[in-house]
Amino acid sequence: MTASLHADVLVIGAGPAGLHAAFYAAWRGLRVRLLEARSEPGGQLSALYPDKRVYDVPGLPATPAAQVVQALVRQLDGLDVTLHLHTSARDLRRAEHGWQVTADTPHGTQAFTAAAVVLAPGLGALRPRDARVPGEHADVRTDLPDPTTLTGRRVLVVGGVPQATRAALELVQAGAAVTLTHRRVGFRGSPAELAALEQGQAQGQLQVLAPATLNALTPGGAQLTVQGELTAVPADTVLILNGYLPDLTPLQAWPLNWQGEYIPDGPGGHTSLEGVFVAGDVAQSAQAFKLISVGLAQAAVAANHAAHHANPELRVRPGHSSEKRLS
Repeated sequence: MTASLHADVLVIGAGPAGLHAAFYAAWRGLRVRLLEARSEPGGQLSALYPDKRVYDVPGLPATPAAQVVQALVRQLDGLDVTLHLHTSARDLRRAEHGWQVTADTPHGTQAFTAAAVVLAPGLGALRPRDARVPGEHADVRTDLPDPTTLTGRRVLVVGGVPQATRAALELVQAGAAVTLTHRRVGFRGSPAELAALEQGQAQGQLQVLAPATLNALTPGGAQLTVQGELTAVPADTVLILNGYLPDLTPLQAWPLNWQGEYIPDGPGGHTSLEGVFVAGDVAQSAQAFKLISVGLAQAAVAANHAAHHANPELRVRPGHSSEKRLS
């Protein structure tokens, strides 16, 4: 394990609540590190329904979920926030000046220390569903890696979720030879992504086989049934995207008096551990109101209490944002 990375406030989870908590703590002038298990921020909005419209975010009526995430990320511009992707929080223990969280990263175990911790994991880390397909292939993946690592390779992308569309487009841009397939004709994605998919197909930049059935993996690719015909698709990499399942297991080992999937919390998002706060879907005080608007409000309150804990010279109440400006 490498030397620990320090921050004033450590936020676990980069969904809407986590992004807003990071904003408020950093806006108070603190250094923030934000840990996210997936390859992108946004939580459920990015992983499950980026193409669907969200109606209850204040000031963003009928906005596609992906655009809600973009706005929350853009709000961090100019602030001292470091986003650590592919970083899954595991263990929590007391440190000299607060808390230490160890996390799994692509490069091994990493320790993070902070005076205060804000837990905003949503439903939990979103893990890719297993690829349950007969046959064998040397390189089968269930989540998109850095597309540039697949440059020049033949990649078969399987799935109708929005991530499949996005993966196919990003891989084409990275210089991979892409075949996209799904059991239904239609694919999901933003209007711009679907238009780019159609254009890429028309220009011969990628092949689309749909509707099609993935029968089996083979050493050289996969065997599909396309319009009743058995078709062998050559592929160096097979990317099977079946969506995600939430996993709270690592965090539920933290001594927070968990009540099922909820953490008991008091005013300000305080938990049973001093300096550890909670906001969003796992906060018991929300009484199962798993709403973005509720999570954003809880995140603002918890982050300001965390800011005061990290630096007692900061008052809990931040004052009106209209009376301040970023330096």
